[in-house]
Amino acid sequence: MDLERLKEFTLIAEEKSFKTAAERMNLAPNVLSTRFSDFEKKLGVKLIERNAHHFGLTGRGKILFRHAKELLDSYENICVSMQSIQGNTFRSLRLMLCAQTMASELGPFLDRYCRNYPKLFLGLYDDNTCTIREGLQTGTIDIAFVVGRKHDFEDIPGKKIVGEFPEMKVHVPNDHRLAKERSIHFSDLNGETVILYPKMKETFTRDLQISMLKQSGIDFRIYEEDCSPVFFDLLVPIGKGIRLWNWTDRMAPNTTLLTIDDPGYETCMYLLYNTQTENEAALHFIRAFLAFRGGRR
Repeated sequence: MDLERLKEFTLIAEEKSFKTAAERMNLAPNVLSTRFSDFEKKLGVKLIERNAHHFGLTGRGKILFRHAKELLDSYENICVSMQSIQGNTFRSLRLMLCAQTMASELGPFLDRYCRNYPKLFLGLYDDNTCTIREGLQTGTIDIAFVVGRKHDFEDIPGKKIVGEFPEMKVHVPNDHRLAKERSIHFSDLNGETVILYPKMKETFTRDLQISMLKQSGIDFRIYEEDCSPVFFDLLVPIGKGIRLWNWTDRMAPNTTLLTIDDPGYETCMYLLYNTQTENEAALHFIRAFLAFRGGRR
């Protein structure tokens, strides 16, 4: 079976749209449609029923879709294993996670990756370890995950966008004056106290939040007491302030998550690394993670 066509089929099925799937693969919709028709003919079965009013998997399409992910994951595991046999050594890998920016795919991926390579030493570091640029240059860290605006980190050639967040979100206590709203404007937050990411060795996350607040034009105060990000989920419901946090939808207890409708606050999740690194484990991790993430889309 053609694995490339199988990948295309799973993406079409997930998106429920040839047009959207084609856009994500940078293909013309008619090219994808022709490929898929040839794939169905080769298999001798109808996988998708589609017309102007309906799009859905056939019975056989549902069966194939159910097993396609497992098949594609198995293929990736084989490729990873073959690469390791060819001489890659897996000794240590150091990841920096800035501002609770662990991508939703990273946890499941790390679970599978570490099971495949039980001898790998995996070090997880926060952004109080070093600055990103210093850490990558000195080898203190191999890879950093951090959120930023588009066109940030232009001076770091090893840069991959692994997530996009189109809207700004704000966490408020359940008894906040705006808690019953679904969406608000930045002007509604005028005069609020904002809980910002604490001052760390890597200042980028805090600087990003401050730049967004200044861009909004509102008057704001900052909660200045030192507090570990581990306790951020406790600060909002006990009335210490509100949080701007557009790169996670994780709900803390006794808080409400609101969308800010003002445009122009898009951010991206970046994977940053040193392109000159001699650590084969880091390069292998990046290839495997990007392949995993592409399969999950």
